[in-house]
Amino acid sequence: MKEIARDYLTDEGADLKKGKAAFLSVDLVHGRIRVYSADEYADIAPVLVGSGWHMRWPIPPVGNARANALIADTANHADNLFNGVSLRTEPDPHGVILYAGAGTAIDAIQRRCAREWVDFYESPEGA
Repeated sequence: MKEIARDYLTDEGADLKKGKAAFLSVDLVHGRIRVYSADEYADIAPVLVGSGWHMRWPIPPVGNARANALIADTANHADNLFNGVSLRTEPDPHGVILYAGAGTAIDAIQRRCAREWVDFYESPEGA
């Protein structure tokens, strides 16, 4: 079984508060989970997301410590997802084939990201 790489942010800071939108992203090609904020991807999905090679979930603009906790909490599900797919490069269209268990991992990641939104709006430092 392959293990997904975890790209943590620096311990202190608020990297996700600099952009227009924040996301948890799982790169199914290279096996990497990370959080990022970006203006250019807020209104449209990039082609790698559209093809299924990357999956991403919107998250609130939280501090780095909470973002790193989100990565840690979802990393096992990302491992299961990464190990439950294969890449389709021929014939067109390119994309990802999801196997049994991938849906469960996707749902678990989605639920964790949704809980982050609830915590964000219920916390004093949130919205």
